Formats: sequence, C-alpha cells, structure tokens
Amino acid sequence: MTPALRLVAIREDRGRFAALRDTRILIYWPHGLGDWVHFGAIAPLLEPSNAYAITRYGDDYVSIMEGNAYVEPLFSGVRSPGAAPLDGPRDFGLDLRRCNGRPRTLALAPPLEAAVTSFDPQRLLWTDYPETEGRTAFPFHTKARNLVRLLVSPDRLAAFDLAAPLRNAIAFDAPAATQRRVDERLAQFAPPGTRLGVISRRGVTAARKNWGDGSEARAFAGALRGWRFISMDDEALGESVAGFRRLFGDLGEPFARLYKAFANRVDLFAGIPAGPLHFVMARGGIPTIGLWLAHHPDWYDEPNACAMHIVGRYVRDRGFDRRPATTTKPPSLQHRLAYLDTREIGAEAVLDAARRLT
Repeated sequence: MTPALRLVAIREDRGRFAALRDTRILIYWPHGLGDWVHFGAIAPLLEPSNAYAITRYGDDYVSIMEGNAYVEPLFSGVRSPGAAPLDGPRDFGLDLRRCNGRPRTLALAPPLEAAVTSFDPQRLLWTDYPETEGRTAFPFHTKARNLVRLLVSPDRLAAFDLAAPLRNAIAFDAPAATQRRVDERLAQFAPPGTRLGVISRRGVTAARKNWGDGSEARAFAGALRGWRFISMDDEALGESVAGFRRLFGDLGEPFARLYKAFANRVDLFAGIPAGPLHFVMARGGIPTIGLWLAHHPDWYDEPNACAMHIVGRYVRDRGFDRRPATTTKPPSLQHRLAYLDTREIGAEAVLDAARRLT
C-alpha cells in the first residue's frame, strides 16, 4: 500500500498562500521544464519566513532546482516527467479543485515518501499555473509575474523594483563531476575550440509553435561552416548536427542537470518557446535567437541582453503584439525583436540574427 500523508492543501487563489508565515510548504509543480525555469523567477519573491520544498514525478525537471538558495528539490525516483510511480496514483491522488484550504490525503510512493516526511511540510501548494497569453498588464505581464501577484502579498511586492528584470533563483552551474562527464562526451563530437550551437525546433505543448518541417533548420546549420550543432529534438539535420539525448542520454543523470553542464559550452542557441529556450533566456551569457511563430516573447521571459527574437507575421496578424503585456511594458523590460512579413521563419533570417549576435 502506498504511504499516505494528511496535509492542508491550497491553490494560489483567495490569498491563502500569500498569507502564510513561518510555515513549511511543499510545492507540487507538475508542469513543464519552461514552467520550472519560470518558477526560478518567482522563488526569490516568496515570503522568506516560510520554508519551501518543490517536487513532481519527473526528476528530469526537479533537478533544475538543485543548488538554489530558496527551495529544496525533492526527488521522486521517477525520471520521466508525467510518469506515475508503479505503486501509486498520479498527482498524489489529489484533485486540484479540492485543494481549498482543507486537509487532504496525499499518496506518496517511495522514495518521495521519505523525502517529504523528512521535510515535514505543514501545507501543500498546487497551482494550475494559468496561461495569461499577454492579457495582463505590467508589472504582471508574463505568466510567472501574473502568478507572483497571487502568491506574494502586496506589502511584500512593494519592496521590489518590478520595472527591473526579475532575478532567477536557479543555480546554473552543474556539479563538477557532471560537467566533466558532459565535456568528455562533447569532445567526441565537437573538439575544444569548435563553435557549438543549439537548435530547438519543436515543443510538446502546441505544434503550431514549431519551426517548420526541419528543412530551414537544416539549411541554417549547414550554412554556418565550421560549427557543430546539437539538436534538442534528436533530429537528423545534417552531418554537423548530433542529438542531445543520443549524445548524453546514457550518462544516467537527470536532463536538467546535464543541460546545465552542456549550456556552459554553448556559443549560440536558436529555438522556439520551450524549456531549452526559457532556460538560456534565464541563464544569460549565450547569444540566443528566439523563434516565435504562434506566441509573443512578452508573455513569458524576462529580457536578456544576449537575445534577439524573430517573430513571424501570424503573431501580428492576431494582434498579439497589441495586448497589454506588450503595450504597458517600460523600456527597461523590452526585448530585442525582429518582426517578419512572412508567417514562416526562413533560415536566412536566423542566419542574419546569428551573425549580428556572434
């Protein structure tokens, strides 16, 4: 039988979470990698008298919070996101709609049960992390900032300069042993001194945001002579391209930990709005090209001086650039944008951005 824990469970609404003080809080975060990255911008704003732990079934994502100073990551022993333990239900057996400030029973499978018991939480927070799609105005114009409005008291928020980019809590350096293993594997494909780029063409939430059928990505990689590229989608995009999972997957470590080490060696990133892009945007220091075919960058990321975003015509045809998230932002939070007159993003536009950034 799966061990059970009785715990008061709450959502982000009605101010219950923002009112907590001197409380041990377990945050259940069954969201994608990009949402884990964005939680890194939320964490420093949370009430400091509380203690926080965060988890989900899917240690590939939980590992992104290793080494940060604000929340303790609790590992489930289940590597793949979205998977449930063999002897327990999904979502700890909870129903989000019933996380209403009353005690609920959590079904926790080992080893997560031992980690949660050791943390000894007094409350559980589970938010569905609603999409705003640009409909909220500054300073709550991104998905993460909108959630901050619900999780942090107004008095505490008043102490922060929300016209400045939010600081991210993620510790972007990988453990030394992981860095060494990634470097050794990477050297087999891109010897030291080789310029290394990343192509992230596809996401998991919506096919409409993907970068074409791969032909433009292939042309882009082939045009940068002497470069080597890693495909985050493990696609065959030419002789100069290798797949991330094929290169590092057998190292036996969680994805986010490996990706931290890998990002330390990257010279250029080009990708759609998905976890890998959101990570390099939060990290900084990497010339980054965002490829936006169905969404607008003002809805998600804090600005990054090393980034340029190419936006397809569909985004303006739908008026996404005229929503409050864009029209109310101060100059201090503006992204560098290049709007196209075409719906598709061709290789030449990405090459031009790469030359300007590198």
